[in-house]
Amino acid sequence: MSTSSTAGGRRTPRADCVAEASGDIVFEAVAAGAALVLRLTGGGGSGDEVRLPLTDAGDGTARAVLAAATELAEGRWEVLTASGEPVESGVRDLRALVDLVPEADRIAVRVPYPTAQGGLAVRCWVRAPHAEAGDIGLTPGQGTVSVEGLLYGASLGEGAVAEARLSSGGRVHEVPVTGQGRAFGFTLPYAPIAGSPGGKEQLWELWLRPAADAEGIRISRILDDVWDKKGIFVYPKQRTQSRLAAPCYTGDNDLCVRVTAAG
Repeated sequence: MSTSSTAGGRRTPRADCVAEASGDIVFEAVAAGAALVLRLTGGGGSGDEVRLPLTDAGDGTARAVLAAATELAEGRWEVLTASGEPVESGVRDLRALVDLVPEADRIAVRVPYPTAQGGLAVRCWVRAPHAEAGDIGLTPGQGTVSVEGLLYGASLGEGAVAEARLSSGGRVHEVPVTGQGRAFGFTLPYAPIAGSPGGKEQLWELWLRPAADAEGIRISRILDDVWDKKGIFVYPKQRTQSRLAAPCYTGDNDLCVRVTAAG
């Protein structure tokens, strides 16, 4: 593990981490004191801080484990020393998270990532039930987006629909869903949502209602090692009427369609 120092020669707290197939995250830290502390950004309640004791590994590093069984609320958890000093992000081995296939109906995903300031944090999702987005299909000239995916903690029933919900509220457009059991798919034409009155830009959230009497489930893509897909998964825009439309992910990896003026 490489280390960095301040101008006075004091080493900056730093940690490498490994995400294991079991769901545990193992931290190997230097200059971090007796414990690592995970603190929920924007939190303040009694459950918004988790302390992980550090054990000397005998090679100049100390080890702490965030066990899969440890309850973490959905959100972004900053990694700090026990005295509240940010821990610098080191090497992150996330290979076990690629093509993750959870066995439980309740999905709890933790992805370590570097913050914009270089600190170490853990992005956590907790979903029950969950609709995982898979292949996104675009056909030039058709003005549609096709989505395939898998359900966890639910299965398709009679009257299943996908919903595009305007994020600012007030409008919903439904399309039928095909599939069986946990597998789902649908095609959303852009024209009905692009023709809705509104400002220059609209964000339509994509939801799955697995049966006519079921609650909506947010469609997201969280079962991999990419903590923020917003700037990585970029899809081409298609013109419909006087606007442009394209699927996109939010900073929380939720699937949407963005509609903008055609210029």
